[in-house]
Amino acid sequence: MIARLALASLLSLQTAASETIEDRARELLWIERLPEEKDRRARVSALIKRGSVSIDDWTRIIQLASTLPPVPDGETLSGPEPKMRPRPEPGTRQWKPVLIVDGQREETEVTTYVPTSLDSSRSAPVLMAFHGTGGRGGDMEPMWRATAEALGMIVVAPSEAGKNEGYAFSERERESVLEALRWVKRGFDVDENRIFATGISRGGHLAWDLALRHPDLFAAIAPMIGGPRFQLDHGQNNLRFLENVVSLPIRDLQGAKDDPGLVANLRLAFERLGKLKAPEAKLLEFPDLGHEFDFGAVDWAAFFGSARRNPVPERVVRVAATTDESRAFWVEITRLQKDVSVDVVPKVVASTWNGLNEDGKRKFLEEEVERRTARLEVRETGVGRFTAVGDKVAAFRLLLTASMFDPSKPVQVLFGNKLVEKKATPDARVLLEDFVERFDRTFLPVAAVDVP
Repeated sequence: MIARLALASLLSLQTAASETIEDRARELLWIERLPEEKDRRARVSALIKRGSVSIDDWTRIIQLASTLPPVPDGETLSGPEPKMRPRPEPGTRQWKPVLIVDGQREETEVTTYVPTSLDSSRSAPVLMAFHGTGGRGGDMEPMWRATAEALGMIVVAPSEAGKNEGYAFSERERESVLEALRWVKRGFDVDENRIFATGISRGGHLAWDLALRHPDLFAAIAPMIGGPRFQLDHGQNNLRFLENVVSLPIRDLQGAKDDPGLVANLRLAFERLGKLKAPEAKLLEFPDLGHEFDFGAVDWAAFFGSARRNPVPERVVRVAATTDESRAFWVEITRLQKDVSVDVVPKVVASTWNGLNEDGKRKFLEEEVERRTARLEVRETGVGRFTAVGDKVAAFRLLLTASMFDPSKPVQVLFGNKLVEKKATPDARVLLEDFVERFDRTFLPVAAVDVP
């Protein structure tokens, strides 16, 4: 949280359009609530055009916006003067925010637990906890109270507002949880670098799926009796994205007598993570258990307490099959080659296929999926200097903070064997559009460079 003296100076700042900094901060919050990305972008553009505000002052406006209470649903900008976000009351509470999911308004039950140990002078870590099939968010919160108290951590457990018949690996389910996370960031002072995800059964599948597709949102995950999936169609193949979570601390609890397909996929996933030298990925199997686990097998306070996201890592790897899920930290794939595909229909010669055993068939299909998956690796080698290696990537974008480039010199990107040099200019649009989409105060890009 910003110190009160700093806030006092912020509140006294007047913009060129005779609007106070708090007016613009509150408008940013209002823009962030708009349901459509195109509308948010249009409002950001209009806000920038209303007066000349420096990048430094926009950064200060963002920091103030993150301390204000959220704009209530349906409120206009002509409401009362904003006040500081109040300290949340300790204990368990159920909320019913209206979230925009797949373009529709969706009332979602969210259970929160605020520990008595919460330090209101600091941003709080948050654990997103996902329930099992047919359950509710309130089922998850009690098991995490002791850990929450130990860490001063807020537990947030959304309930599935849809059919709740098991995890369908659908975009709607993922979007509903991401919208719940946006709601949490608006209403609580969240430490963006200490957001964790956990879940049981259906919720374990969901925790894995979110991390594999959005690896830069979480500092650690703890899925239980749920895992990644290998399936060629319906967008359910997320095992192909495993390299995205190599740097992510993972504790997976799984009964060895559970569904053989689930157990096999988990063993394969952790075998591959081991080969990729993932430093903090561990599968804990319980030989005598089925669809069960031993919650006490992990010191959760120590695990989550030591996990922290680096918002600007020196090296970023992004594996993707669609540009809708192609962002990782400061790198975003913007165009894929034509042979990349979400669903995979392999071309199989019957005589060859029939001659393969089960392991051979699985390996054949995995290779077919890999051929239809894009991979991009980018490394920062100095101020304004980067190297990139891409497979099936036609174009990408670098989102740069002020410390990552020198505006007086061109940014250099060695992409394969070609050196790309481009001018990077600080742009308020880049800063504000990223903020209203991600609500992340710890990563504030001020310039974008498109390659090639």
